[in-house]
Amino acid sequence: MDLQDHKKLEILRSQIESYKVSDIMNTDFPTLSPEDRVSEVLSLFKKTGYQEIPVVVDGGFDGVVSYGTLLKKKGITGETKVKNVMIGGSTVSPDDNLMDVAEKMVVSNFRQMAVVTGSSKKKIAGIISRAAIVEVVSRLKTINEIRVWEVMTNPVESVSASDTLDKAVELMRALDIRTVPVLEGEKIKGILGMNEVIEYNWKAGNRSLSDLTDHIKVEVGSICTDMALTINWDSDIEEAAEIMSENKISTLPVLESGIPVGVITQYDIIEVVAACRQRDMLFVQLSGLSDSDKEYSDQIYEEIQSEITKISKVGKPNSLTIHFAKYNDGGERQKFSISARLALDSDVFTAKEVGWDLMKTVSILMKKITSAVMDRKDAKDTFRKRKK
Repeated sequence: MDLQDHKKLEILRSQIESYKVSDIMNTDFPTLSPEDRVSEVLSLFKKTGYQEIPVVVDGGFDGVVSYGTLLKKKGITGETKVKNVMIGGSTVSPDDNLMDVAEKMVVSNFRQMAVVTGSSKKKIAGIISRAAIVEVVSRLKTINEIRVWEVMTNPVESVSASDTLDKAVELMRALDIRTVPVLEGEKIKGILGMNEVIEYNWKAGNRSLSDLTDHIKVEVGSICTDMALTINWDSDIEEAAEIMSENKISTLPVLESGIPVGVITQYDIIEVVAACRQRDMLFVQLSGLSDSDKEYSDQIYEEIQSEITKISKVGKPNSLTIHFAKYNDGGERQKFSISARLALDSDVFTAKEVGWDLMKTVSILMKKITSAVMDRKDAKDTFRKRKK
């Protein structure tokens, strides 16, 4: 089975390598200037569906405005100028392969990236999006060997239909996500995304973005999308990619016997593409650590190395991304919410852990990943027997 999986990975890698950025980039895309205002930015987000828009000066790439950045900043008003909120962003070239682009998207958590040309690599030729890569995945028959349950995020991060919008947006801020399932009891009622938040909240630029969490008490169930599309846990990710592409959505709740057991997103599929990239050593990405917690970086890497040594005995780890977030749990102290994704051969493993102590939480999280890796082969073999 290991040999068979390796051959399938090689076939999948060659199929992905047959596509270049120039094959799927969008040449009709929105742009901003440094003097534009945030009210205009949000209008473009709403109109185009983009959540990262390049800032252009004299036809050249100057930076990017990301909804994720705006969401984290306090005190921004509709009159705030783009030059005060823009950030430097990664760019790609037309000849780049999709695995390299997918890895950049994983690292940056961007949904769209500028495609640049010229000797200075500044002239924008197009935009490549997660959605475009996911559409490619929907056409790759080899990828149907990977099941939804193998790459979905679990447990489900969700809000109740009766929760208020400020609580939902605070969850998005804390976990660095922009879409969340809405539950009514144990059933999926709909999906709340940033498009719905913008639609409801922004009134001609007369609110500050901090109002999204400070004052909005409308119930989530009244503004979320209804009749959310879902997928079964044992479906393949080719089917998931097809549903996302055909319906222009980024998130699918995953069900088992009608009960949500996880979510699969464009990000999850992009990670699978990035994991196919050949590399000589493990790529590790830590994100979200506050300045005060970065002093623990060496200890965190030691904990990672300890568990990766065990994992390497059963497969070849390709990449590990760990995201750190803090949130208040009803008191003055802040809890850590840490999530991890490990790409191992053709598999992706996810885990999440919450705790008060940073290093203890990291240790438990990494042991969860190791345990999942050790259990995966048995689970795959059991699934194959069930399908025969």
